[in-house]
Amino acid sequence: MQHHTTRVTGGCLCGRVRYEAEVFLHNGYICHCTICQHSTGQPAEITVLIKAGTLKYLKEEPQYYASSPEGKRGFCGTCGSRLVWQAVRPEDDWLTNLTVGSLDRPADARMTRHIYADTQLPWYKVCEDLPKLTVSDADRLLVELARETGA
Repeated sequence: MQHHTTRVTGGCLCGRVRYEAEVFLHNGYICHCTICQHSTGQPAEITVLIKAGTLKYLKEEPQYYASSPEGKRGFCGTCGSRLVWQAVRPEDDWLTNLTVGSLDRPADARMTRHIYADTQLPWYKVCEDLPKLTVSDADRLLVELARETGA
């Protein structure tokens, strides 16, 4: 796992929501959970974790939808762009992640794994050489990430 962070900027399609943050740019993941599939209308969501406490909104803040007891999904209220999954509990801020497509330079991101691969759609094949973690693997990984990054 790559532990260094990179300062990034990004935002929504219409430009009303803009952000900056420090992210683990070379440690991104492809999430195949059914909530990500439904919230994006896509077979998966591709994200990078932020360094806790570094996400700052430069213009308007996103609107949020509480998609689970643990997190809420931020989107632009004007154009609908999905931008962020944010932890509800402040002590879990290290789990907050940004969508790679909302980064100003998405090509700089590097994916390192699939998560919730047990719900990956069988016809969706992308980055198949990366490790595939199931629900229980993904939960264990989050604990490891917390330990490794000092969260």
